[in-house]
Amino acid sequence: MVKYAKWAGYVLGLFMVAMGAMKFFGDVPIFMLLENNLASKYGLELSFIDPGFKYLTGALELIAGGLLLFGQRLIGGLLSIAVIGGAILSHLFVLGVSTPMSAEAGAEKSPMLFIMAVMFFMVSLWVTWGAKQAGTK
Repeated sequence: MVKYAKWAGYVLGLFMVAMGAMKFFGDVPIFMLLENNLASKYGLELSFIDPGFKYLTGALELIAGGLLLFGQRLIGGLLSIAVIGGAILSHLFVLGVSTPMSAEAGAEKSPMLFIMAVMFFMVSLWVTWGAKQAGTK
């Protein structure tokens, strides 16, 4: 089981790098939606979320992915748990489970981002557990 957790760490690392790179180079409308929902639901005008929080999240994902890919599975797994846990909490309390699939007005909604977050959160837990069991970093 621990052996497979090591390989899952590489998959998780690649996922984290891909998600982090998307924050810097792709179109990620979820942060604008987050900003808008915080304003409409809670009256919080936090204009730094997009792009500031988007870049911070992307940087943390890239760091976690790098740690996982270069053998620091315990630290990378813990950082992945924190980042993905934040995404899950954002979905549950601000965004909703189903989010728009694009930035276009009236875009179709899908629970895919939430499902991916939950799945990779469980993978992060498994990788971290495996690293702890193996006594590695």
